[in-house]
Amino acid sequence: MREKIRIEDLLTIAFCGIMALLTLLNSERIPQWAIHVAIDLTTAVVCIIIPWATAGKTDSFSFHLRHWYVLVVVPLNFMNLKGVIHGINPRNFDHLLIKIDHWIFGVNPTQWIQHIINPWLTEYLQWAYMSYFLIPVILGIVLYKEKRYHDFRVSATVILLAFYLSYLGYLVVPAVGPRFTLPHQIPLQGVFLTHELKDLLNILEPTPHDCFPSGHTAVALACVFLAARYNRRLFWIYVPTVSSLIFSTVYHRYHYVIDVIAGILLALIAWWWGNWLFSWWEDHTQNHEG
Repeated sequence: MREKIRIEDLLTIAFCGIMALLTLLNSERIPQWAIHVAIDLTTAVVCIIIPWATAGKTDSFSFHLRHWYVLVVVPLNFMNLKGVIHGINPRNFDHLLIKIDHWIFGVNPTQWIQHIINPWLTEYLQWAYMSYFLIPVILGIVLYKEKRYHDFRVSATVILLAFYLSYLGYLVVPAVGPRFTLPHQIPLQGVFLTHELKDLLNILEPTPHDCFPSGHTAVALACVFLAARYNRRLFWIYVPTVSSLIFSTVYHRYHYVIDVIAGILLALIAWWWGNWLFSWWEDHTQNHEG
């Protein structure tokens, strides 16, 4: 018998359950905590209803919805962190992250890197940073168009794990990043749309204290690993793109270098654990659905 709840669904359900519980336990420090809990619980219920409602159906809408509904769920979970992170853990670890960077390099990297600032480089790296929003989607579209649904689901599991582990990391080590904590003498001026892209990013990512680990690094690098396995042409496109993205996180002062190092480790964890979880779940549920 085919299972109705997949590991991809379960990851989101588990994350929402954890967030709802932590929000309830710290409700006195979280404004509008009831709304946050309601969103968490509603999202979890949706992740149960959609699998059960679409199980066994062969119409295209149900089939596509079953695979792609996480495109709405993941950003919703991220947006719901606003006001919650600092309520759950009111500490701020920027000072520690700065010390670690300085201990490793002998300087503050975002300040040291000012000597190579160039408007054209600034513009390019801001676009590279924004590519984060497309990298997992493009990988999914490529696999989906080729009807490689099993590979699509493995990829979704790894990517979801990278997302949710990074979100939980924000709760453990809240930090706002060097653009808010360190003085920089040279402003980052681009050529065309750098300022507008930064404004757009503030809308797309309104959650403060989301610095450690670098989710941009973790998710994008996990996609590189997946592309290396499933689509070599895409892999060779992703290598320079993601390398630029990772460098941009420090150049544009969004992250400390230690955040990036943690993001790289998180990508490796998500890759290994995601593949293992997917195989374990499939073996134990005897699911042979595409």
